[in-house]
Amino acid sequence: MRIFMKMILVSMIFVGLAGCVPGTNTSSDAPAIAASGGATESYEEFVPYTEFDDIAVPNELSRVPDQSYVAEDQSFKYGKIVLKGRVENQSLIDFFVNQMAKDNWTKERSITSTVSTLSFTKPYKSCTVRIFDGSYNTEVEIYAVEMKSDSAPLSGGVQEQNIQ
Repeated sequence: MRIFMKMILVSMIFVGLAGCVPGTNTSSDAPAIAASGGATESYEEFVPYTEFDDIAVPNELSRVPDQSYVAEDQSFKYGKIVLKGRVENQSLIDFFVNQMAKDNWTKERSITSTVSTLSFTKPYKSCTVRIFDGSYNTEVEIYAVEMKSDSAPLSGGVQEQNIQ
């Protein structure tokens, strides 16, 4: 029994020393981002973006392909992206508010509840994020519309066409 206890003690010492070796601590490698309340949250370096170049999603969420679509024509790019994962409702709200601000989106309105809704705008773009707080899985729906610059009216009015 004494030999067993000595082996456990020696193993614990080696594990403790291994944590002190330079280059093995990964928690300081992740950048720290200050939240609006003064608290510091740690986010991973890589934040994946959707088919819309300026809408990021958390790494903890997985895409639900059979419920997602993105369509594009000459005038618009629009879509619905559905994601699921085990992430708290408030963490997702904080992520989207902070990340969308970094990508120059303006938050227009928000509703926080078991089904939270965040609405963001940019020139020629609109995005609504709905967060469904589930007991085991949280679901996120992202609705985005992007008007292409070629289809934007130049004078702000309706252009007349001569039909013969």
